[in-house]
Amino acid sequence: MEVGLIIILFLSNAFALDCLYNKRIKTTGALLILNLCLTVALAYQFEQMGKIVHLLLCLIAMIVLFFGVKFYLKKKKENTTDQRRMIEEKEDEL
Repeated sequence: MEVGLIIILFLSNAFALDCLYNKRIKTTGALLILNLCLTVALAYQFEQMGKIVHLLLCLIAMIVLFFGVKFYLKKKKENTTDQRRMIEEKEDEL
């Protein structure tokens, strides 16, 4: 039921934006009222929303971890490149 509410809410929002873009103001208003009703209905399904929040937090953590590892590897590569340059400069001086 909760998934159906979320899908209908998404579709209603999409149609409301489409109607707003095509200047059908009355239809946009009706869809926005429907969105409010669906939001209230979804609020009663709070346990499902808790699961969705946990899922989103896990996804955010994975994204942060991915970019953290990517940044770490880039920094490590720069450090090894700098060390190689320093060794080459010392060898050239000798």
